[in-house]
Amino acid sequence: MSEKKSAAYSCSVPSSELLSLCRTIYKDVVVAISSLRGTIDAGDFMFVGDDGTDTKRIDLVAEDTVVERLKSYGKSMIIISEECGRIVIGNSPEFAVIVDPLDGTTNAIQNIPFYSLSIAFSSPNLKDIFFGYVANLANGDEFYAETGKGAFMNNQKIVSSTASSIRELTISAYGYRQNTDRTSKICSRVQKLRVLGSVALELCYVAAGKIDAFIDVRMALRLVDIAAGQLIVREAGGIVTDGIGKPLSIPDNHIKPLNLVASNGIIHQEILNLITYPEISCRGDRYYYKGDVKKIAIVSRCDSSAALEMVHHIIGTFSDQVDVYLSSSPARLLGMEERGVTVAQMEELGVDFVISIGGDGTILRNMSKMKDPIPMLGINMGNLGFLADVEPEDAITAIERAISGFMYDERPRLEISLNGKFLGTAINEVVATSAYPAKMMTYEVLVNGKFLNEIRADGIVFATPTGSTAYAMSAGGPIVSPDVDAILIVPIAPFKLSSRPWIIPFDSEITLRLKVPKEIVIVTDGKVVEKSDEIYEKIERAAEAGERSGVHEDEHHLKVTEHDTITIKRARYPGRFVKFSEASFYDAVRQKLG
Repeated sequence: MSEKKSAAYSCSVPSSELLSLCRTIYKDVVVAISSLRGTIDAGDFMFVGDDGTDTKRIDLVAEDTVVERLKSYGKSMIIISEECGRIVIGNSPEFAVIVDPLDGTTNAIQNIPFYSLSIAFSSPNLKDIFFGYVANLANGDEFYAETGKGAFMNNQKIVSSTASSIRELTISAYGYRQNTDRTSKICSRVQKLRVLGSVALELCYVAAGKIDAFIDVRMALRLVDIAAGQLIVREAGGIVTDGIGKPLSIPDNHIKPLNLVASNGIIHQEILNLITYPEISCRGDRYYYKGDVKKIAIVSRCDSSAALEMVHHIIGTFSDQVDVYLSSSPARLLGMEERGVTVAQMEELGVDFVISIGGDGTILRNMSKMKDPIPMLGINMGNLGFLADVEPEDAITAIERAISGFMYDERPRLEISLNGKFLGTAINEVVATSAYPAKMMTYEVLVNGKFLNEIRADGIVFATPTGSTAYAMSAGGPIVSPDVDAILIVPIAPFKLSSRPWIIPFDSEITLRLKVPKEIVIVTDGKVVEKSDEIYEKIERAAEAGERSGVHEDEHHLKVTEHDTITIKRARYPGRFVKFSEASFYDAVRQKLG
């Protein structure tokens, strides 16, 4: 297996000068963090970095040190770093410096001597990395490489290992819980497994032949993690690919995630054969939006002057950068009919992401109108805001970041049918409840055709993990992480004490029937299903405009009787939410419900 090497980028600064600069930065960082490493203070949380991960005190000290030294270097350049993101120094940058000031933060905090400084120099567009430097900040081991000139460890030329059998390999392999099956086969067959906690250093040890291969298929690596290390591996005679055998494509920014497999090259294809399989959409996965953002759209609540002012502000700020569309109701109220489109048309127009201004209800209402939802960025101008998690004061900054490239996560939705006819989808929950207040009903519930239980209650909530903090929680159901692939079945005020909540696999098909000659209504994400979409749209438009619809809503609610069968199952297309922070679900639960 072979790789094509691109020609080295032409830079006027000689490699000897770059190496001298890197060594100076190394000494600066060692001094700067000397009093912090191995201390409690080193792990103090400072803020969420520009790449969306937590910045600890020791990270910030290391980065400030590196940036200060690079600014004093006297050259025009672009700095790409984990915490600060992108900094431009001077006019017409000659090159970019891609730096991870401290790779292996946890090791440094615990004073485990395996954490490093990683610096790479590339063309301004980040595509051609021509010099890489990695140094162990604990013991001084130094690695560097220049395109076409080989790789070196402590000034001695290095080459990757000659291992030719899977069984004799020593590897470093990373994988999250939802994709550990990608690495389990190879981990069970190799001689030794090492997970050391500093990607840059581990790649360098592959280059030096001390580790035979490095595998990371978490879709969590970033440009700063691999920029220098991957060049050092290549220059040592190794191979680096994207995890399915394609040449590694260097990201053009610091937030785009990637997979990486690096090896001596001899056994590379055998490794790929063991870890590669057809991609499966997993719960909890995050995805990077690969397209250039050219079109955005705004949906907004219409009963709030603050929300409408925010719409004006966003349009005024970004209309020169991208095409900005506006949903029909706020467009009409603001006199911007030329921007007005329906939510369904947003999909047809190729909108890259939708900004929702309001609370969770605004998101739920508009996402239900999309067959294959566009990623949605929620600006919280409502009450609680579990889904709309960007505060108004951070809105412009968040949108700026999203326009330059964004991560989004996918949350499964429920699909509901009545007697085989599709009724709609729900991102939070489907509720079956009496059509008349305070009337207890008896429901028969089946899962995949098997009888689950007969439940006598005011109603039943069928919720996604996303909706576990909504109606289901109020009805006594558990809070469930979005990473769990499950449907919650929660009785509302059940007659029997034995009628407890159930958690079943999300891929189940639920059948619901009414066992008494009465009527119930179906509610999806807080909206009662109507007899016709046209009636609901009329009611909704009137409500948004603050007017009376002239329609008595109860007369047009779809009523379900004992002769009907309701089916609930996973919807084909998930909801999509623009995200900037890791583990935001747990933060939200603590902040919103604490």
